[in-house]
Amino acid sequence: VVNEAKKTVSEGFVEVTLLGQNVNSYRTPEGNFSDLLSELTKIKGLNRIRYTSPHPQDMTDDVLKVMSDNANICNYIHLPLQSGSNRILNRMNRTYNRDEFLILCDKIKTYMPDCSISTDIIVGFPGETEDDFKDTLDIVRKVKFNSSFMFKYSSRPGTKASQYSDQISERIKQNRLEKLIQLQKEITQKVNRSLIGKELQVIVEKESKKSNNQWAGRTDGNTWAIFDKMNFKIKDSVVLRIDDAQGVTLFGTPITS
Repeated sequence: VVNEAKKTVSEGFVEVTLLGQNVNSYRTPEGNFSDLLSELTKIKGLNRIRYTSPHPQDMTDDVLKVMSDNANICNYIHLPLQSGSNRILNRMNRTYNRDEFLILCDKIKTYMPDCSISTDIIVGFPGETEDDFKDTLDIVRKVKFNSSFMFKYSSRPGTKASQYSDQISERIKQNRLEKLIQLQKEITQKVNRSLIGKELQVIVEKESKKSNNQWAGRTDGNTWAIFDKMNFKIKDSVVLRIDDAQGVTLFGTPITS
């Protein structure tokens, strides 16, 4: 992995993302995931390191410490929740409960107070009651995820869940999804507006979809920001003063020397 990252940087890239199912469960004779992250931070010219998707059970202190100690590892963690109900988590065969998830989110913020956390949530899993759904909303309110990928449960033939007799109707699933999306929109807007006035670094990634006079780049916390092109070019690191937040997007003014 390290050699591939070095090759990628030699080809002109300044950011890499480690991808894998339960990526932080990485183990080799040479070390674990925190060791891998530590080695990657030493690559000259690698300005940003991201990874997705980790599993809560392997989000260990050594991983969080390496992240907090190295500026080129983004302060961003995608932490799949799936459900806020212990009963549904057990049905999903998840290896953690809601209290453990909340404790982990608090620990992340202890190591990295400005760390952005996103998540995956499924509503309408077989047997999900209204109280189970309320447990999910409760965790969303408590953690205040920066963003969420939210889905209705969709039955897949051959899976254990597809054989449960207590399937949820499409009407109820859609209603719950809409409520969850609305709550997350409100939280995301509030979190993003709290960034107005702050100075954040982005890497120029592409031209804005709305204007060929503006660039788009992501913050350390994985939020898109739009700003005037000026004399910047793709791959440049730019410090922005955040002026506005609309939906999931920030708008800023480059701070030039």
